[in-house]
Amino acid sequence: MTINLIQALLIGVLSYMGTLMSPWLLGCIGGWYVLGRPLISGLLIGLILGDVQTGIIVGAAVQTVFIAMVTPGGTMPTDLNAASFIGVGLGIAAVKSGSTVEAAVSIATAMGAVGIILHNGVAILNTGFNERALKAIENGNEKSFLRNHWVFPQLLLLASRLIPTFLVLYYGQGVATWIINTFPSGSYVMRVLTVLGGLFPAIGVGLLVKNLVNTTGDLILIAFGFTLVSAVGVNMVSLSIIAGFVAFLTYQREEKTVAATAVDDDFDLEEEL
Repeated sequence: MTINLIQALLIGVLSYMGTLMSPWLLGCIGGWYVLGRPLISGLLIGLILGDVQTGIIVGAAVQTVFIAMVTPGGTMPTDLNAASFIGVGLGIAAVKSGSTVEAAVSIATAMGAVGIILHNGVAILNTGFNERALKAIENGNEKSFLRNHWVFPQLLLLASRLIPTFLVLYYGQGVATWIINTFPSGSYVMRVLTVLGGLFPAIGVGLLVKNLVNTTGDLILIAFGFTLVSAVGVNMVSLSIIAGFVAFLTYQREEKTVAATAVDDDFDLEEEL
């Protein structure tokens, strides 16, 4: 599968729109937290490349790796944007060329690790614009402030996302095809990538479970859901309905507990008075 110039440019624009600091889609709400997620980017890249099914499959697989990732204060252990657009784009091309989804996950994860240079580089260069914006405020220069606070940082962000994404997808796809042809699916290298790609989603889900589990009961519910999927064969839609029902029952039980506690507190207060 080949990615043409227009397709690479479109994915590069999506990469810019889905960054943490892009304001065009209601800021972080529509950009970083929606468009920037691998599941959504996989769908859109699949539309651009003409294979929505493969895009969703690769995007969903990559999403599980980063499902528990948080960015406190804008700091990122890995660059989700590079994984969502460069990694997913290369992953789709790799799968269409005969590679496995697990190998595509490994490619996307590697792109995320390398892409953190882009995020940190933009943050460092923006400090210069911040200093100039502060001086513009002190001098009462509104035009200079707008240029350094708004125009220049967005141009830098656009260049830092569109250009690398375009170059890697347009010129780097040949390297990906060469790797797949040199190391077929039965080779040692591809088997290693497949194994690692299968482990990464498990790590992502494990980190999410670690953040969600507060009691033994929570762990039992998660194990119950896993059993329904793996042993009984329940699909994700049915599992979501079951999970919603359990959540509703849990909410009702806790609400009754809080109400009973409030009544006991009021009774104790009346006795004291």
